[in-house]
This record gives sequence, C-alpha cells and structure tokens, in this order.
Amino acid sequence: MSRRVLLLSSDKTEVLQALRARQDLRLQVITRKAYADLYEGCDTAFVDSFEDLGQVERAAYELSRDGAPERVVAATEKSVVAAGLVRSLLGVPGQSFDQSLWAAHKRAMKDRLRAAGVPVTDCAQAGSLRDVPRAAEHTGWPVVIKPVFGAMATRTYRVGSPQEFRRRLDEGAFDDLGARGVPVLVERLVEFSAEYHCDGVVRDGVVRRAAVSRYFTVPLDTPPEVDSGYVMDQSDPFAQQVLELHRRVAAAIELRDGVTHLEVFGTARGPVVGEVAIRPGGLGIPRMVHHAHGYDLWDEFVRAALGEPLGPLSHEPRPGIVGRTQLPPVPGLRERAAAVPGVLEARGPEDGGTANVEVHFSAPDVPRAESARTELRRLAGLRP
Repeated sequence: MSRRVLLLSSDKTEVLQALRARQDLRLQVITRKAYADLYEGCDTAFVDSFEDLGQVERAAYELSRDGAPERVVAATEKSVVAAGLVRSLLGVPGQSFDQSLWAAHKRAMKDRLRAAGVPVTDCAQAGSLRDVPRAAEHTGWPVVIKPVFGAMATRTYRVGSPQEFRRRLDEGAFDDLGARGVPVLVERLVEFSAEYHCDGVVRDGVVRRAAVSRYFTVPLDTPPEVDSGYVMDQSDPFAQQVLELHRRVAAAIELRDGVTHLEVFGTARGPVVGEVAIRPGGLGIPRMVHHAHGYDLWDEFVRAALGEPLGPLSHEPRPGIVGRTQLPPVPGLRERAAAVPGVLEARGPEDGGTANVEVHFSAPDVPRAESARTELRRLAGLRP
C-alpha cells in the first residue's frame, strides 16, 4: 500500500526527483500555479504564496479529505513554516508550527537561541521599512536589515547610520525589501574576520553527521554566480567550536530529525550564530560536502522527512581540502575547468540547479585551494 506524502515546494527539483524515485509513495503537492507543469500527475492544490497561511490551510484540508498524509515535506525555506502549520493542523509527525518558526522566522529564531544561551547577533523587529530607525535604537548602528523570512542574502543590506538609511530609503534602494510585505529584522552589524557554515544531519535529536566550511569571500559582498568556499579540517580548534555550537543550536530549536545549514561569524570573542535553516545549503554546498565526507545532504533531508534510516556513506572523508566555486556560464568553461588538476567535478547549469557553472576541487591545503579557485576564476575571465 502506498504511503501518502504531502510536498510543499516551488521549483526545488532535487526533492521532487528523490520522492518520485520512491515507488511506494503517493505524492500530493501544494505549490504555486507557475510550477504546475513540474507536478503533472500529482494531486495538487495551489496557493499564491506560502506566507498566506490561510491559503495553505485551505489547500491542506482540500488534499486531506480522504485522510491525512503520513509525512509533510517542506522543500524550500519559504515553505518551512507553512509545513509546520499543516503538520500541527493534521497531526502529522515532524516539526510543529512553533518549531518551524524557530527555524525560519529570523526574529523568533534569534529569541529562541538567545534564551538557550547561544551567542547570536543583537536584533530587533521593525514592522516596516519606516520603522527601522526605531528598531535600530535598540540595536545601535551600523545595522544589517533583511526580511524576517528569506533565504540566503537576498534583500539584505548594510546601513551605517540613520542619515544613510533615510537617504537610501528616499532613493528607493530598499524597495525590493519593502515589497516583501513582511516585517524587517534589524541586526547590529557584527565585526568578524571570516564567515563559516556548518551542515549537519540530526536523528532522534542527536547530531549524527556535521561538517564545518569557510567561505572564501563574505556572501553579502559576493554575487551568487561567483560564491565559493571550502570544507575545513574538522580537527581545527575553531571548527571544533562551531561543531559544538551547531549541537547546541539543534537542541535549542528542538530538531528531532532533519538537516541543518548554520551560518556562523568568526569574531574576536569566538563564533557567533547568524542564522540556521533546516534544509540543505545552496550554491553547491551539498555536493561539496558529499565530495568531502561521503554523505548526500539532499538524500538525508528526504530520508529524515520520510522517517527513513540514515543513508550510507559513499566514501570515507577525503584528505586535504575540498572546495567549490560558482562561475558564470561562459561557453566551454565547464570543459576547460574539468581539465584543471585537482578538479573533482564540473557541473553545468543543467546539473547544478543554478544558472551557473559549478566546480568542485581538492587541494592539499588552503593556500593551494585558494590557487585553484584563482585559476578557475581566470578561466572564466574573472579577476583573482
């Protein structure tokens, strides 16, 4: 007998492919009409936005008229809270509505982590763009402003002073942020030397697998088409601190089963959490972790969502450094990059899930990983 699974997704093909590969599933989907063709053959209900929880509630009830699903899968960060609501409404195992808020609503997340003693950036919530100066009185300037719901560094801005904020607001610099129609998180700007991330797998409330990586350049200053980073030596003292911090974060948000993507700042007083997500990171991070440590974060994400056992390792941890870089889709670049010594894989836009060429490479140490990244950028016609 087939298991009924409800997927809340937009165009996240990694999850869809993994679910369709399981012959014992009856797949139901809540999505936007723009993505209807992706889910042909599935029982589907449509919403204008996953942030319209009233629409999500009605769609879930529509699809569950013949019985509730066994599992609910949130394939995108935008659908995490909506999926939590559906689980709570229908009595389905997994993250509840409150637990989903702790992993997706940035102010609720920071409140939860701070209460658990986890070092986080100081923040306050503004009701709108024009409310930002009031919120910044609580955090102090300079600040970073971003939507309380959102993935990666989209619609995120550094602002140095009230005067700069007013000038840029009048110039329309924050119009895309205002158009989101959700509150704005105002964070005190953190002074940091480097930015890191930790990507893990949690089962039965215990971190079973985790890897700490460092960005080559700060994501907020880096266009997505050239984003890059590398998996660190996990015995490095700072990596050990981040791994312990990751364990505390997973416990604080009461994550029982799932994957994590934790963003961390390296500061003079130690690691400070930026935010956490309960989905794999983007821009090639899951593939990089797979090359470095032998586990597939998207596969683990689906396994955890379906209540399946932990997946097998494809290989032992690779010695040295494993790095990744996104590059613009220059004709012939994929083939030229694949010929560079140390390159493990060069993926085209059709393979990597982005509009970029995605390259994964190995090196004996960090300086030579930096050199490999520089050479790949040169092949793409970019400056070092």
